[in-house]
Amino acid sequence: MKKIYRKYIDEAIKNNYELKICQDLIFKDVIFDSSFRFLFILLFLIYSFLNQEILIKITNISADTILNHEVLINSAAFYFTWIIILLIILFIANIIASILLKCLKKINLKKIYHYYKIYDLLKFICSIWVIINFIIVYIITPVTIDGISMEDSYYNNDKVLLWHFGYKADDNDVVVIDASNYGDTSSFYIKRIVAIPGDEIEYTLNALYVNDKLVCQKLTITEWNIIINSVGLFNCAKINIPDNKYLLLGDNRNHSSDSRYFGLVDKKDIIGKIILRYYPFNRFGIPKSLIKQ
Repeated sequence: MKKIYRKYIDEAIKNNYELKICQDLIFKDVIFDSSFRFLFILLFLIYSFLNQEILIKITNISADTILNHEVLINSAAFYFTWIIILLIILFIANIIASILLKCLKKINLKKIYHYYKIYDLLKFICSIWVIINFIIVYIITPVTIDGISMEDSYYNNDKVLLWHFGYKADDNDVVVIDASNYGDTSSFYIKRIVAIPGDEIEYTLNALYVNDKLVCQKLTITEWNIIINSVGLFNCAKINIPDNKYLLLGDNRNHSSDSRYFGLVDKKDIIGKIILRYYPFNRFGIPKSLIKQ
């Protein structure tokens, strides 16, 4: 409610006024506010269903966060459920407010205002919850790293933030990919992009080069064939990365399942970029690339 209305009502209560206009201000604010939120969350729900593929991936990635704990969430089912529950609550609040506006004109203004303050507090808490979940699902998602494939840049159990809103993959980005199309149906991989569309990759002397720069010292012919076979090429020592394809490697080359084992990665399977490590606190920040060949 606007501050000017609050001041007006507080003054009326202080002077024991029984002003009908004060009651109307409260009821109309409840109706308008719940209607606005109902419409907003309805549009949010529709948008979520239209983008449920990425939504399911993100909710699975964030399953170990405080808001979407794995005990409470089963894929995107929990997420959709709480949005629908909010819609129902707001719809009921709208009906109740309408009834009160018509039938309870003689209720003491002080009592009405007391209950309105409780409603206002609950509304604030729900709004914060919706905003935080919106940020987690559509903009920045907390991720916990599992494994040693990115050492010495990122370590097992490091907690990082994944940016995925409007993300466009770029060279040297540390990204999270959906591994369901690359042999692991239940996991997400964190890797570094070492070659983007248009880059030239070459296999020579058991090593991998990108634009004449060494990126992997020990590469077998089998691993090279996996890389080139993933784009339908055979028996060649040099290729250019096709459109919408990316070469990904772990920083810990000797302990990483990456493009050497499943080939080039499609753009659609790259979910987002790691932008910050926030835990443990002694390693807070953005680490430099420390590649273990």
